[in-house]
Amino acid sequence: MPKNRYDHELMSEPLPELVDVDRLSLRGARLEGRFAIVQFERLRDMVAEPDGELSFALRFYQDGEGRSRIAGTIEASVVLVCQRCLQPMEQRLAAETELVALAEERDLSQVPAEAEPLLTGGEPVRLIDLIEDEAILALPIVAVHDQCAAPDRPVSPVGELSPFAVLKRDR
Repeated sequence: MPKNRYDHELMSEPLPELVDVDRLSLRGARLEGRFAIVQFERLRDMVAEPDGELSFALRFYQDGEGRSRIAGTIEASVVLVCQRCLQPMEQRLAAETELVALAEERDLSQVPAEAEPLLTGGEPVRLIDLIEDEAILALPIVAVHDQCAAPDRPVSPVGELSPFAVLKRDR
């Protein structure tokens, strides 16, 4: 995949900071490119190491009802902390998205079941924020290795007894 591709002709222009979803949907535009993980303000704080890149491909179009839509994919490999052993682990992010642009929240009932709403307020949206939102949604709820050893736990001075057993004994 080339570094950055833009528009239905896939012109070799830099990626826009703002995208007008309605305008791009009317033109049947496509955006493809990459962002460094470190460029994402929220995502970089959620990963153990903000190295690497996230690639994306978005297709803007109008559906049969005249709604502006975005279909796309994101892919990345990030390093998270395993919540079982507390060691770094590589996690592949791969997500497909289907969004319907809405100017107003009152239009939420018009979003088909297979899509998610994108509230734009009728304004252009920041491309990097749109991609970052989808990347965050692709993160696992709890990061764990498929197999790992739990960290060593210190043995309590009373052995394997429950701490409540000590309280019961001291009554």
